[in-house]
Amino acid sequence: MAVNVKQVILIAVSLIVIATILPLAIGLISVAGDVIINTATNETLSDVADPAVITLLTVLLPVLAVIGITMYFLPRVGD
Repeated sequence: MAVNVKQVILIAVSLIVIATILPLAIGLISVAGDVIINTATNETLSDVADPAVITLLTVLLPVLAVIGITMYFLPRVGD
């Protein structure tokens, strides 16, 4: 399996983008329960949504993102 300069640059740029965006996204998702969704009554998402939905947003979504990133960079059969 030969690795050329184009692949190394692609991986380096991708990892820089991921390292910049992923922590920001995880931080924004983690405060999703505190977002005001009704300004008249100041209800937050955690007041209205099921706690399981908020758990999925705050725990499962970042885990799936990391798994997806890992799967992208794993070598494929036949390459």
